[in-house]
Amino acid sequence: MTNFEAPNEPANSSSLDEMLAVVQPLVLWMSRTGIGYTEFATALKPLFWKMAMMELERLERKTSDSAVSLLSGLHRKEVRTYREELNMDALQLQQQREHWGKPSAASQVVTRWLSLGLEDTIAYSGAEPSFEQLAQSVSKDFHPRSVLMEMCRLGVAKDLGPQVRLLKESFSPDAQNKEASQMLAVSVADHLSAGIHNLLNPERSKFLEQSVFADGLSAESIERLNAMARELWAQALKQIVQAATQMVKDDEGCDAPYRFRLGLFTFAADPDGQAALLSPGMDAKS
Repeated sequence: MTNFEAPNEPANSSSLDEMLAVVQPLVLWMSRTGIGYTEFATALKPLFWKMAMMELERLERKTSDSAVSLLSGLHRKEVRTYREELNMDALQLQQQREHWGKPSAASQVVTRWLSLGLEDTIAYSGAEPSFEQLAQSVSKDFHPRSVLMEMCRLGVAKDLGPQVRLLKESFSPDAQNKEASQMLAVSVADHLSAGIHNLLNPERSKFLEQSVFADGLSAESIERLNAMARELWAQALKQIVQAATQMVKDDEGCDAPYRFRLGLFTFAADPDGQAALLSPGMDAKS
């Protein structure tokens, strides 16, 4: 059975079951990385306080201890403690998320390389296209040689002296690298933010947040669909990056600049929810 999903139902107070479904993979991640309930619950308390403060400010209501306690579910004593100890910028969490979400120079070079449809091996310097020109088109804050060294460290490029070879189809850092966790965090957070915006603001324009679901498939069909998804992503990547690159140049210095993210993912699981094992060469790319 196939189904086209486009969730647009308004959210209400009975959404706890849906939220638990969203959190389940996160709990699995925590379990496998040694983070227990008590540690996570303790870390959540100041986050509930901060979000309650921001919501009251958005509604232009008084941020009294009682109001924050009622909205967050925290005891007033805890609210008072956080107010005294966490006197930080209300945008600090958002700024941290945006910092993590900004691709590194190495990531941007790989993305630009793919979007331009360049050969896997290009000259380091000289006439266009060269690696030096590619790196400088992304950022003039870093020397091209430094960017190349970082790409080699991450295993996405090889320094051949007069030439540079791209080794992977997309920038996907080692799972042990902290950047991998940060990239996952901001990508999932933006995905959730898009869907929640659509649920909470039915009268406003909606972000693209849809999916296609199919079941009753064989492992071979899963591989074919994954291959098709990668092909579609390669097409979208090229078009979006080329358009966004030009828009960034055109919009330089504009008032109140926004950020934009387009994402695509695939997932396959058996009836028990166990993730499907992909054949060699079928690993998912971000």
